[in-house]
Amino acid sequence: MKKIGFTSQCPNGDISALINQIKMCKEAGVDSLEISIFETDVICGKKINQAELKILKDTLLNQGIDYTTHGELSVNLLDQEHFESHKEVLKRDIEVSGEIKATHLVTHFGQTTNNVYENKELYTSHLMRQQECYAEMGEYAKSHNVTLGIENLFPFTLNHYAPLPSEISKQINKINHPNVKCCLDFSHAYINCNYRNAHFINEIKTMGPLSEHIHMHDSFGTIERIWTYIDAENTSYGQGDLHLPLGWGDIPFDKIFDEVQFPENINLNFELPFRYEKYYIENIVRARLLLEKL
Repeated sequence: MKKIGFTSQCPNGDISALINQIKMCKEAGVDSLEISIFETDVICGKKINQAELKILKDTLLNQGIDYTTHGELSVNLLDQEHFESHKEVLKRDIEVSGEIKATHLVTHFGQTTNNVYENKELYTSHLMRQQECYAEMGEYAKSHNVTLGIENLFPFTLNHYAPLPSEISKQINKINHPNVKCCLDFSHAYINCNYRNAHFINEIKTMGPLSEHIHMHDSFGTIERIWTYIDAENTSYGQGDLHLPLGWGDIPFDKIFDEVQFPENINLNFELPFRYEKYYIENIVRARLLLEKL
């Protein structure tokens, strides 16, 4: 099944805000809502906060819409110092996802420092530890009827290294687990490929067949280098992961959907902030036209 999804927003951890977002999705003909676990207090001290989980389940279940989830943005299995904490939070993300009957849980592929990356023996050992953890978490996700969507990133600072899509697809293919797939974020890939002088289309061709879940938003593929006072100013400079409506940046979406192979079952999930709400419908229409290319 080919789906269109939208990412939820819980300002100040307010789960009740999801009620109107579910209504909006239904009225717009959207198939699924991605629940941002990281914005809530459902996980507290690496344990599930049962009171908040109950509110979440009461809000979401039996609403006639599908769900996916996004775990904590900070989970980083290439961070050796805090590895066990990241793993425990990821397990809680899986458990919460199962409780709300989410099909996919998005979690970030790790990133590390440039110094670690340049020490190939050390970097490889970190990748292996992450790979073993993903295989274990794949089984854990399977037991909760959830599929992991491992998302590609770009360097959060110029001192960090974020693996390219081809590196991620190689790792996921090695794991070869039915519950460990990819979440391809076009903007993240565009920024990282431009920064690393890698061929954008060729890189995402490697992740495409593994990506049952896609993060949709536009940007100019430019890493942040200029200080700005507020995030919205980055739009003026065209830098960073801007989460723009399709067509505002210069990601070649038509070329992507003409040339990249994707799974038969795919969810194009928009990550657009509320300030772009007036553009939601036209983005949904554009996404359905892109799906017709597949």
